[in-house]
Amino acid sequence: MGKATWFSTWFDSPYYHLLYASRDEQEAKHFIEALQAHLKIAAGAFVLDAACGKGRHAKMLQRHGMEVEGFDLSPSSIAEANRLANKHLHFFVHDLRESLPRQAQYDVVFNFFTSFGYFDAPEDNARAFQTFAGGLKKDGILVMDFLNPTYIRTNLVPEETVKRGSILFHIKRWEAGGYLYKSIDFEDQGQSFAFQEKVELISQADFLRYAEQAGLTFLNLAGDYTLAKFDEQTSPRMIFFWEKK
Repeated sequence: MGKATWFSTWFDSPYYHLLYASRDEQEAKHFIEALQAHLKIAAGAFVLDAACGKGRHAKMLQRHGMEVEGFDLSPSSIAEANRLANKHLHFFVHDLRESLPRQAQYDVVFNFFTSFGYFDAPEDNARAFQTFAGGLKKDGILVMDFLNPTYIRTNLVPEETVKRGSILFHIKRWEAGGYLYKSIDFEDQGQSFAFQEKVELISQADFLRYAEQAGLTFLNLAGDYTLAKFDEQTSPRMIFFWEKK
């Protein structure tokens, strides 16, 4: 894809994993349980965790009896995820914007924890949906978990400091041009570091349009990890369900 992007460098940094080390395993476990209760995925189903990070959701899926593959753009995340690998759980490095090695083979494709919206161009978002749709079998399901832009705008924390070990991460957040920005500044061993995250605040309408263009049929929209009904003002998440007809 040409020159390095912010997400290919920051997500591959050990400091990224340190800052977000507290992401809750129990939350992931309960979310997967809620999804399984809702979808009733058959044992042995072949599923994909797209942009899987270090594989915390993928391992939960495999524990529910699924055959699981996961991919991520970050080689260091996949190296970490491969510690979990077994004959039912495999990982590989891949870019969301590129066609999958396996076409029309997955029963379900998952995209968890706002692992989307990092691109500068809308056509890259559309291309990623083509990737999702291309990997799905007929009647396969796409599940996408993304932040709710309305909720984020209302509840934005402009500034905070987070301590991880001996490192103080100074974090600032702001919105500009339809994107949520987060600057992360810190020092370690006498050296200063600065990273910036940028996530597009993609609307519900735009997600529905991308999915429709990729040939996916809308099924449902939930608003949190219990899969409660979506409310534009109060739901922290947008959890979409689509089907490939």
